[in-house]
Amino acid sequence: MTLKKWASAAGLAACLVAAPAAAQALRAGKSELSVSPVFTAGKHYGFPSGASSKTDSSYGLGIQWHHNFDGHWSAGLDGEFSRADYTGTAAPAAPSATPPFSFDARIQTTTLRLAFDYSFSSSQLTPFVTGGFGLAFVDTNLPTGSALNACVWYPYWGQICGGAVPTKTMVQVSYSGGVGVRYDLNPEPYFLRALYDTAWIDFGGSIGKNTYSQLRVDFGVKF
Repeated sequence: MTLKKWASAAGLAACLVAAPAAAQALRAGKSELSVSPVFTAGKHYGFPSGASSKTDSSYGLGIQWHHNFDGHWSAGLDGEFSRADYTGTAAPAAPSATPPFSFDARIQTTTLRLAFDYSFSSSQLTPFVTGGFGLAFVDTNLPTGSALNACVWYPYWGQICGGAVPTKTMVQVSYSGGVGVRYDLNPEPYFLRALYDTAWIDFGGSIGKNTYSQLRVDFGVKF
């Protein structure tokens, strides 16, 4: 082999070795901040004793801070605020003669989660999976005023017997999981992510879990 061919082969080998390192350098050791429009699909939810709610599709806003440990793994905090109009149906407990009644309201949810991401590749364009858990601050905005003399089951809240209908914010456990695609712009430092995410809020007791399907687009910067 001639000296020229040896030099060409050495150059090719150097490029092959340098490519993974350059790809790793796109994210490894860097923190990042992103903001996100969030679309949440509307859904019908059933609750005990005939109570229910039907939410409209809605938009929200998310913000994420993460640190990349290498070209694959990252972790950080995800925050999100969303609100959705809904029609709720409250169901008086048997044997009450009062029929179920409906009301219109707006549910507001603020969520803070510890999130973990895994990118399948360290290259500019890569699929990834994400998961997280944390707390959701939920205000159901139930209609104010006195409750009926009978016990009534309200969506999200549960059974209320006499007194006043509570409307205060509830703090519930929340967790999520999703899949998406990430693209790191080169030259640095910007990136884009698009993902489909499923979130659960655990209302506990007889209310159980509510599931939300979301689409999210992240616009971010690394530093």
